[in-house]
Amino acid sequence: MFARTTPLALLLTVTAPAFADDAPEPVVAEGEADGAILAYPASFFTEFSPVTARDMINRLPGFSLSDGDTGRRGLADAFGNLLINGQRPSDKTLGLGTVLQRIPASQVVRIELIREPLPEYEMRGYSQLANVILADGSGTRASFQHTLTRNNSSRLASAMESSITRPVGSGEITLGLNWEAWGPANDRTFITETPDGDLISRERYNDQRRYREIEPSISFAGPIGDAMQLRVNANAEFVAWRRSISGFIYDDANQPAAYLDQVNDERSWEAALSTTLERDWGEGLASTTTFLLTRSDTDNGPETESVHTLGAGIERVQVLYQNAEEETALRHSFDWTISDAHSLTFGAEAAFNALDASLALFEDTGGGFVPIPLPVSDTRVEEVRGEAFADTVWVINDAFSLEGGLRYEYSEISQTGPAGQARTFTYLKPRASATWRPGEQRRFRVGIERNVDQLDFGNFASSVDLNSDQVDVGNPDYRPQTDWTLEAEFEQRFNEDASVTLTLGRVWRQDLDDYIAIITPTEVFDAPGNIGDGGLNRITLDWTSPLGWLGLRNATLDGFVEWFDSNVDDPVTGEERSWSWISEWEVRFDFRQTFPERQMAWGWDYFYLSDASSYRVSRFTNIQRPAGDLDVYVETTRWLGLTTRLGANFTLDTTERQDLIFYDGSRADGIERLHQQRYFDHGPQVFLSVRGAF
Repeated sequence: MFARTTPLALLLTVTAPAFADDAPEPVVAEGEADGAILAYPASFFTEFSPVTARDMINRLPGFSLSDGDTGRRGLADAFGNLLINGQRPSDKTLGLGTVLQRIPASQVVRIELIREPLPEYEMRGYSQLANVILADGSGTRASFQHTLTRNNSSRLASAMESSITRPVGSGEITLGLNWEAWGPANDRTFITETPDGDLISRERYNDQRRYREIEPSISFAGPIGDAMQLRVNANAEFVAWRRSISGFIYDDANQPAAYLDQVNDERSWEAALSTTLERDWGEGLASTTTFLLTRSDTDNGPETESVHTLGAGIERVQVLYQNAEEETALRHSFDWTISDAHSLTFGAEAAFNALDASLALFEDTGGGFVPIPLPVSDTRVEEVRGEAFADTVWVINDAFSLEGGLRYEYSEISQTGPAGQARTFTYLKPRASATWRPGEQRRFRVGIERNVDQLDFGNFASSVDLNSDQVDVGNPDYRPQTDWTLEAEFEQRFNEDASVTLTLGRVWRQDLDDYIAIITPTEVFDAPGNIGDGGLNRITLDWTSPLGWLGLRNATLDGFVEWFDSNVDDPVTGEERSWSWISEWEVRFDFRQTFPERQMAWGWDYFYLSDASSYRVSRFTNIQRPAGDLDVYVETTRWLGLTTRLGANFTLDTTERQDLIFYDGSRADGIERLHQQRYFDHGPQVFLSVRGAF
């Protein structure tokens, strides 16, 4: 039956050599309820030749790592679905992939897959958690990964992740340094026609980019006395980015009419500090206090676009943009294990967020740069937010458990400048889920939750994108979108290393985030805004399948297929349409086969995203990615105990197509002015990576 759920596997792997499949490692059931926790010993992952704990998590059957939903408000949703020795290891300051990359596979005793709510664990809305159990007294350890990539511009990109952890007293300290330098290029072709198909112009450009990033970090984790644990993470990120676009514009007779060049320099930095203090008060009561502080600054420009019209002079546009963001948050919670079957978590959170943004736009038609005034070009936005919450878990019996929670949020948003105003919002956010497991191999889960999205402060300030020829003005009336999400999940496991999960979801969204019209005395602008209520249906199929039934030894195929159907009433035309930038289909496949006796492996992964569209006041855009992304690799562990991988990314046709329709006035009038096709060819990449952990 399971083979029939993955027919594509037969088509995609028939060229691989066939072997008899080894017997899988047994999976041990643990926990208060039989099968609620599946424990995978380190030996289960040996056939995958893991170097770090991240390699092992990637091969955990039926599990996908999440760094947390930073699109939602509050720290609770930003911790992800990973535990290290039963504790959440990080927050917004450090990605979970980075945490796992710093743990050598040799230090992992086992990985537990927590499949349902239990009193000792906070699921926080996730259907499953992964708990990585480490050996005691790990001592000093280090890890690194260095990747060289050759892109279609013949430049070498270099990326490094490195860390060292060593004991300090009864705790341990980790120093990390990540850096990246790359310079990709792509060719761009724009074809502009009349609605009747007559050629107006053809544009051909070369887009060159140079990117530099360095990210140092330091972390400490250890006990304070007999009853407290302290974790501190601090990191910074420094980025320098330069972009240069140049090329010719040809007329309808295919003769050069103008030469365009565009140069943009951007520099930014970000720093973050987080501390977590956990205390055991005894009698089943513990508390957790989390403090987060982030600051960032971006200086963009001057970004200049010059059009050298042959025989008619030069026209130039210049943009300067600067913003500074800050976030400060404090969360305190109590965890009370009332009994082996019941727990209660309650507490409060407070946060302050702010944005300072400044934008200047200039135009030069031959007499020097002249400023072009834009609404909401200089502004400061502040938000003060408070939240009280309570969550509970109740294990009714070995097969049935309930999880529920309630949050109440108060928020005040104020904005200075010509569009200054202050607004107050309150939200009640309930959550409930039920899990039924009628056996160790099968699980059903149903949940409903009300969500409030994180504020995108950029929506309050104006912005200019010369590459897309778009000017968006800030919207002081923007409000966070909210939704009710209902989800039903069915999981079926086959033996110990195969699973299939089917998820059905329905979202009822209020104040959908999109684009609205802002009308000034002289012009009509697009602006981020709320366009009303909409709905979205989702079906997700996710599986992990060993390929022994195909005769492939030590081979697995992981698959993910998701279908979306969204609808909202278009505020411009009044007609029903899909949500902007929501693709109908998303498909991912990941194949890997290892040969332990030869210390080699090979594999491929494929990603496809169907068309997506954007709807503005007087413009319609459709993006097409016809071929998808196929990456292939071969790797070995023969040399010095390191994993060396040689591969190629974007091996299929990498041309992305954008179809645009420009209207004369509003889209509601239906009078088409121009049609334009834009082609972006990124080209394939070849890479060589070396990584190890000690």
